[in-house]
Amino acid sequence: MNGQNPNNQINGQGGQNIANGVNPSVLGSVSPTPVVNLTPQPQVTPNASPTGQNVGTTLGTAQPVNPNPAPAAPVTPNQNIGAVPSGNQTNMNQVGTPANNVNNQAQPQGPSAVEPTSSINNPTPVAQPIPGTSSTPYQANSLTGNTVGVGSPSVGQDSLNSNGFANPNKIEDIGTIPPTNNVSATKNPKNKKPMNKVLFIIIIIVLIAAVAFGVYYFLSISNKAKVTLKNVTIGVGETLSDNINDYATISGSEAGNCTLNTRNVDTSNIGEYEFSITCGEDTYTGKITVNDITLPEIVVNAVYKTVNSTAIIDDFVVSCTDSSDCDVNFVDENVVNGYLATAGGPYSIEIKATDGAGNERAVTAPLYVTPYPIQFFRNCESGSTEVTGYQATRTITDFLPMGSNGTEPVYLGVSQRFYTYVFTSEEEYRDVVGDKPLELNFDGITGYTVYNDESLTFQIQTDLSLETLNSEANGAFPTTYVGIAPYYTNLGYTCSNTLPE
Repeated sequence: MNGQNPNNQINGQGGQNIANGVNPSVLGSVSPTPVVNLTPQPQVTPNASPTGQNVGTTLGTAQPVNPNPAPAAPVTPNQNIGAVPSGNQTNMNQVGTPANNVNNQAQPQGPSAVEPTSSINNPTPVAQPIPGTSSTPYQANSLTGNTVGVGSPSVGQDSLNSNGFANPNKIEDIGTIPPTNNVSATKNPKNKKPMNKVLFIIIIIVLIAAVAFGVYYFLSISNKAKVTLKNVTIGVGETLSDNINDYATISGSEAGNCTLNTRNVDTSNIGEYEFSITCGEDTYTGKITVNDITLPEIVVNAVYKTVNSTAIIDDFVVSCTDSSDCDVNFVDENVVNGYLATAGGPYSIEIKATDGAGNERAVTAPLYVTPYPIQFFRNCESGSTEVTGYQATRTITDFLPMGSNGTEPVYLGVSQRFYTYVFTSEEEYRDVVGDKPLELNFDGITGYTVYNDESLTFQIQTDLSLETLNSEANGAFPTTYVGIAPYYTNLGYTCSNTLPE
């Protein structure tokens, strides 16, 4: 299709349509007075197909604007409608309508036979212009089949260009703008309702109560005494301590207000008992175990025996004390008998003390073996001297066994020296003796020690051999009874005789 309407070739007028006054060369030309052609005209299509069908298509003219359109009559193919109703209407061939295109078909019925056709008016409702789009009336009645794309409801005929198209002028007034779907843009924001005053007051009261409780809890916890109980075990027969710190570790500002209760504890019987510590409103309960946990206290002395004699355990043990039974024995009796076969000493005799609870203590006692039986002991004691750095005095005693060689009393070759310390300050005495070891080192002296707490006295016993005596006497210690007396008198010692037990 080349843009020309083949219907404009009617009556052979050289391209002029006398019936409707439309120049086919001008697209969009408008006849000032619309004319309706009611006379059937023969249609000859030069480019007919072998079947007589017109391959071209007639672009129909636009319907005129009718402000009050009447209902359209039903359209019947190849039917001459006849008279056109009065009104502002024009001849219009519908584009693509098979009934209207019959006008353009050549009939194969004879050389001169041409099927008459009629112009068909299909009155249809015409849409009204959008209000506000243009002040110029829409010239739909002046459109033809060549006015393609012409006739915008917002553009008048005076705005058409030479090709029949509307000038692309910007349309300023497009009518009423429909509302948008953005609900948030159209809705007015609602004013927030003020918080309920009663609820606000309740929240404030709850917060104040929570803060007050927190402060009270913090103060009560920080001032509360913290008690960590101890496992307490004491020996049967021992005296319970009244110091609360011996039963628990207590801290906090209220620790001084805690009290101890041990009334239910019986230390005379082995068993488990409860004690309690009360701190304010809190009471803590602990356990005390009464058991025989104390090692036996054993006191031994030096034993003097004649060669090839015998010895028993009681010769060495002065005492053995314990809350339960105390049993003492030689660790190895055969060793003791072996020492008794040879004169000399001191020999260390191992002794074991065991109480009823199975607690054991091992001690050693000196054994001296003399060649002759002992008749008496010559005891020579020095004067008292001050102990440097202590409120105590010291005395030295040489303990010499004497026996008869058949003619006179003589020194038997073995002896002991005793260092006796007497304190005037109990505190110093306790500091020195401590837990009373069997061998104490004090004032440069070490040896087996015997304690007397009542007199604040302890005695360290050491061996005094003949070699030591000779070294002190310039190599000539007197060994006879007659010579020993003046020797110690010259040293300032006082001597006396004691019988063996």
